[in-house]
Amino acid sequence: VYAYPINSGVLGTGVQVTSDLAYALQIDSTDSWLLEAVPYLSGGGVTLNAVNINSSNGTPTGSAVKTASFTITNATLAQGQMVISPDNSYIFVALETGGTIAVPFNSSAPLPSTVIAKTIGVATSGGSALSVAVDPSSTPHLFYIGETLAGSGGTTGGLRAIDYSSLATCSSTCTLTQATGSPIASGGLRPTFILPVTTPDYVYVVNGVGNITGFAITGSSSPYTIATGSTVSVAQPAGMAVDSTGSYVFEVGSSGSPYFDAYTFDATTTGLLRSEEHTSELQSLRH
Repeated sequence: VYAYPINSGVLGTGVQVTSDLAYALQIDSTDSWLLEAVPYLSGGGVTLNAVNINSSNGTPTGSAVKTASFTITNATLAQGQMVISPDNSYIFVALETGGTIAVPFNSSAPLPSTVIAKTIGVATSGGSALSVAVDPSSTPHLFYIGETLAGSGGTTGGLRAIDYSSLATCSSTCTLTQATGSPIASGGLRPTFILPVTTPDYVYVVNGVGNITGFAITGSSSPYTIATGSTVSVAQPAGMAVDSTGSYVFEVGSSGSPYFDAYTFDATTTGLLRSEEHTSELQSLRH
């Protein structure tokens, strides 16, 4: 893992932060901890590392790395599927047939020896947790898990919308409060990426091949409701991000060549994405 400075749009020389085989990375909200998800080699599960970094430049401080390992039956660590909640309280990791774990986090004392992962099993036997995301508001109300076999009678992919506050009463194995309508068919067989946005209160699911499906979230407190909204047809979507102003949604994928799309929100239909411009190859964006 390397940290690269960016000055006036110019990428500087990288500084090695760790030599770990990290499958996923996140930075906590204090910019003080680099969190890594690493395969737990002695059995199915995951090792989480918290590396203390300089909040101004991202380089390691030299402090001892905090670490915690969790053995989860049937777990496989997917690349890129770890998130930290905006309130800095939980790390979520999707572990395919092993379900999803929520690990309590505290930036003052990360990953103590007493930390216990809360395990959220898959909704349908034989299903696989492929993606995870958290409501981006400062006080999250929902978190999301994308699973195979979780929608339409266990025959399609599904999106689970789960009440974030119900984690507080959850022990090591969790039965949590879901939004009304959850799990809901994700729009494809494999929900591989989830992007929640706050304005509008919507969540988008990348289904691997063919579409990005949007879902509307309603309700000011639990129980929330999730319902299918608009769908955008795309080639082979892989991931999405929203800009810091909340005005644009970006999508990358591949269809012969890598591509990059930008979307704005439709002025009249809530949650509908409008394509701004299509760049045929990511290579053309390189400096």
